[in-house]
Amino acid sequence: MGGQFQNPPMRGAFSPIDAQQQQQFAYNNYAAPQPQQQQQYQSAQQQSSGSHQYPQHPVQPQQAGAANYGDPYGMFAQGLQGNQAAQFGMQFAGSAMNAVQENVQQNVGRYVSMRQLKYYFDVSNIYVLSKLRMLIFPWLQRNWHRHVERDQSGQVVGHMSPREDNNSPDLYIPTMGLVTYVITIGLIIGRMGVFHPEDLGFTASSALGIIVFEVLLVKMFCYLLSVGSELQFLDIVAYSGYKFVTTIIVVLLKPWAPWWLTWSAFFYLGFALAFFIIRSMRHALIPEASSVMGGVNTQRKRRVHFLFIIAMMQFLYIWILIQYKTSAT
Repeated sequence: MGGQFQNPPMRGAFSPIDAQQQQQFAYNNYAAPQPQQQQQYQSAQQQSSGSHQYPQHPVQPQQAGAANYGDPYGMFAQGLQGNQAAQFGMQFAGSAMNAVQENVQQNVGRYVSMRQLKYYFDVSNIYVLSKLRMLIFPWLQRNWHRHVERDQSGQVVGHMSPREDNNSPDLYIPTMGLVTYVITIGLIIGRMGVFHPEDLGFTASSALGIIVFEVLLVKMFCYLLSVGSELQFLDIVAYSGYKFVTTIIVVLLKPWAPWWLTWSAFFYLGFALAFFIIRSMRHALIPEASSVMGGVNTQRKRRVHFLFIIAMMQFLYIWILIQYKTSAT
């Protein structure tokens, strides 16, 4: 049916054709097809399938309120418009989210302001390359003084950002160094065939534990030695996080390089990091000799000893970080 020519019914010896079958056969084969049947017949998809076409009834328009499966979001919006309880729930959820966001910003702002974080992450590609060179070859650096920033009246308002001053500490390199260190340890443990997903969390926790211990130790010495605002809290975090750059190099050499090359790199990079810490923190911890009343006093000597101890402890931190320990051991 539907434009397809049908064969006449076969007449057997004992199956006579009645008048009703002949009339149906003539109607199916010679009746003029409807326009809708012609369009269906000309369709390429239905010609390839070879299925019979039947005249379709006109589609009735959807009644108001019927389900609109083509636009589920529109149906959801229509449901909200007609439901006062749903509208009240959405307003309550929005108010709750705003209250939570304000609470988080207030609590975080008590310790670290977003403006300070933006300052420590304001870096450029030139700064990153210069800082990496200073960490690996600090003896090539001649000027270690930080540049100050002044207002229109000439008063000092702070130090320049890392983008403008290569001697300023940043948090971008320590953050990327921590992430790279954790991934590197995971790859090496996986190469050994004993990797577990918990090892990444164990490595990150150990590294963060060392950072927290060092920062608290430095803050305690700063309190005992009456070091004021010369050394900010985030400055200490930044200087403590630079050790991951040198640690990654030793970690990569340990599985493949000879033992003498690994330990040579360990001592060289340890001395380089200690020298970098001394020269970078010296201007904040140790006042100039000319500014000390009555020459060199006892307080200045204590600060020199404290800075030397902090620098030499970098060897211990690097040695702990290069150990391949898993969560199971």
